[in-house]
Amino acid sequence: MGAEPLEGTAVRTGQEMNVWKRAALRWGGCICALVAFAAPASAQSPQGIGMGEPPLSGSGVVVYEEQWARTLVRALGLDDVLPDQPDDADVFALLCADQAEMTTDVDGRRAPARAAFRISRETSEARGPGEPVRVVLDVPATALYQLAVDGSGKQRWTVDQRVVGHLDASELGTAFGPRVIPLREGPHELAGYMGRDARVDRVELQAFRPLCIAPGGGWRAGRPLTFGSQARTLVRALGLDRYLPATRHVVALEGEDFASATRWGGRTNAPPEGAPQRTRIEWAKADSSPAEFTYRIRLPQPGVFSLEARISRATRQIWSIDGRYRTQVDVPASDEAFVWTHLMTTSLIAGEHVVRALVPPGSGIDRLRVTKLHAGDPDYVEVLEQMRFPSGATHALVTRGTVFQSLSHPAFQELADGFLERVAGSAAEAPLVALDDELPKLYSRPLSPVLPAEL
Repeated sequence: MGAEPLEGTAVRTGQEMNVWKRAALRWGGCICALVAFAAPASAQSPQGIGMGEPPLSGSGVVVYEEQWARTLVRALGLDDVLPDQPDDADVFALLCADQAEMTTDVDGRRAPARAAFRISRETSEARGPGEPVRVVLDVPATALYQLAVDGSGKQRWTVDQRVVGHLDASELGTAFGPRVIPLREGPHELAGYMGRDARVDRVELQAFRPLCIAPGGGWRAGRPLTFGSQARTLVRALGLDRYLPATRHVVALEGEDFASATRWGGRTNAPPEGAPQRTRIEWAKADSSPAEFTYRIRLPQPGVFSLEARISRATRQIWSIDGRYRTQVDVPASDEAFVWTHLMTTSLIAGEHVVRALVPPGSGIDRLRVTKLHAGDPDYVEVLEQMRFPSGATHALVTRGTVFQSLSHPAFQELADGFLERVAGSAAEAPLVALDDELPKLYSRPLSPVLPAEL
């Protein structure tokens, strides 16, 4: 089934034509699955029996949230772990583990609804030369998980004989797998292959909570999908929520204003490497070993927030909020001593939050800020409108035809490729080669941070 480009989108080069060819091959299964799920049993082709399928791009059949969730799971390559007839709850949990694990009580507080989506094990058992480390972990629920390893050296890991990838715990004593892993509830075998002088002390699987692909208020089976809900899920799936417009509410801290630090962490006013010698700034720095810095931030209102930090160039750091939302960032080399880096965008409740940063020796933090974003359905819709996705009024219902157009959009094709690596922070977003060069800047209102040029 061919994919039609959107009106106004130019397909100009051989490379761009390849995008559309990949779209037809990759998303054909998603579209067929949605048709089978949504089409009435009595529907017949207007061309007559045996005359082929009718053109589906103009279908006016309304899509429900559970249908859209299943289509997204398939389109993002997460459906391999699901049975042929999965429960809606498992499908929803693959898209948003945070929603599946937590619930809101009568006082508006977030509390665990199920067992914590986190399991770990020490690995002190002896093994022979060349023998991999093998661990069986029983995950409590179907969700996206991230592998974390405490130890040292270069390692290669698999889960159920499926390659997770290589990681290096040399600098920080801990490292995350380079891709997140969709896992079904139950036991899974992890195998680690150690490089020379490498070791592993502990292995952990934790639900990947920074990513929550869900409509406002969460998923609900049987509820028709609106453009507002579709926009929320698409923007989050494509990693574009950081580009929502910023409000005036910004909490900013100097790096040296940490609440606490581990043994090798401290304050310094020595010029960082790459800075002019005349520079006299104070910053938080890890000395001769990795150090963890703790910051306390109070938010007067709940909402969607972006956490950014001005941190040392050419370094790897691990950041977390409340020990629950974790991310590993690799800061590229730069002419500047410090680089503003987006760490994560996520929903947070009002009150005090604890932000922690684990940084390698010689690395440090100059500043950090938490910015509240405008995150109503209209804001998500406008992000997609500026990218020329099909759109409509916030409360208007989404049809199958709109879903087909969204899946075929070149931006979806490019950003959905390598989804599991991208959300883990180990792969940059692919360039949007099939977008028109004349595409206006995303949003005319101020953004935080400024969008990359390719958008």
